[in-house]
Amino acid sequence: MIPDTDTLAVPGEEVRRTVQVRNTGTVVDRFELDVLGEAKDWIAVEPAQVNVFPDQSVEVRLVFTPPRSPDLSAGEVVYGLRVMSHEDIEGSVVEESTVTVGAFTDHGVTLLPTTRRARLSGRFNAIVDNRGNAPLRAQLFASDPDAKLDFAFRYDEVEVAHGKSAVVPLKVKPKARMWRGPDAPLPFQVLCVDEADEADETEQTADGALVQAAIVSDGVAKFALAVAAAVAALLALWFFVLQPSVESEARKQVAAATGQDPDAPGAGGGAGAGKGGGATAGAGEPGATAGAGTSAGTGGSDQSRFPALGGPAGGTGGEDGTGGEDGADGEDDSGGKGGKGGEDAKSGQDGTGRGGIAGQVRAVDFRIPVDAEKSDAFVTARFTVPEDQTYYVTDIMFENTSGDMGVLRLQRGDSVLREMSLDTFRDRDDHYAEPIEFGPGTDVVLAVRCDMPGGLTTGTAASCTPAAFFSARAVTTRS
Repeated sequence: MIPDTDTLAVPGEEVRRTVQVRNTGTVVDRFELDVLGEAKDWIAVEPAQVNVFPDQSVEVRLVFTPPRSPDLSAGEVVYGLRVMSHEDIEGSVVEESTVTVGAFTDHGVTLLPTTRRARLSGRFNAIVDNRGNAPLRAQLFASDPDAKLDFAFRYDEVEVAHGKSAVVPLKVKPKARMWRGPDAPLPFQVLCVDEADEADETEQTADGALVQAAIVSDGVAKFALAVAAAVAALLALWFFVLQPSVESEARKQVAAATGQDPDAPGAGGGAGAGKGGGATAGAGEPGATAGAGTSAGTGGSDQSRFPALGGPAGGTGGEDGTGGEDGADGEDDSGGKGGKGGEDAKSGQDGTGRGGIAGQVRAVDFRIPVDAEKSDAFVTARFTVPEDQTYYVTDIMFENTSGDMGVLRLQRGDSVLREMSLDTFRDRDDHYAEPIEFGPGTDVVLAVRCDMPGGLTTGTAASCTPAAFFSARAVTTRS
């Protein structure tokens, strides 16, 4: 006969209860005892066989040794004690009773990855493991000894079933930016506290570090200094070497055309006046030249500044070149030549009007969602680039709002460009200094292998539903 008092069995400890076995028959009987039900592996009967005289009772002991394992839930467990008679088979009985398994707590926290290098912020995952036999409700905290970091958990509290784990994303950001210098490691610690433990005796910690990198790397700084030095050298070469040589050669050409001494004080006057176009010299004055004109011309090239070189004196001066048309008594008809040059300059023969636009560029964006049921195979979704365009992708936002677990691939057709684990992010924003090129008619493919829809926190989703949002520049390829 099993006692009516409830038995409390603490996991990892031993508890004994006494049971009376009575022979209601008329002969000496031998009884065999064993336990039925889910608890039969950790409830034993001592002794397992007894001989009982008629109308007598014998005490046997039930020994409860529940394992300290998350597989055995805390709470009531029903079991049966079977007593089998050798003399009276029909007199065998099964007595049912319950035992209450006590709760125990055992949890831990792990940080993945433990170290990450970043310029502005780094993303980590805090893994909370519940190794107890009852649900765990825990709070997460983070701190660093030098107070140089800011922390942001996706959620500060998490509830984890016994024997399960939960993933909590963590964003770590330095409070101050580092523009130049070597990498600086910033250690920090994540603390996981069981809310049910008022004494906070079961705190668990995990150590991590964010390695802060300079925003401007040494390579970029050296390249910028090299470019600045090259630009300064080119400017110095132009102002101090090339420009004086060009002006000196121009003076010689003007002087040779006008018969003047190139070293004379007025030898460069023609070059200065040539900008006006030589078209407003007084009509009928002998020897009127284009150099005497002062009207403003705007269409000539560098040679248009010097009529002696055959260039136009200016767009407006060429059309109004009255010096060449009306100066019948003048021996120098350079004014007329200047007018012709001005017409050439005005017509844009310097080449700036030639050619067309090679391609039109515009900003585009698109989104690729995937709906994949749990399977070992990859499910794909795609976006096809138009046949007359090339896409240059600069930014991609990967989305995993349901917390699915599995593998995500970014492909160019059948070629895999990126592969990442879904359980490492809920949203991920990637930027590329060198854009990813997708040519005309190319498929932008998102492939997913769904291992666990909804992840460890929910586990109730029917399928994995990640997606990706693309920002790109579209270049028209046809002429």
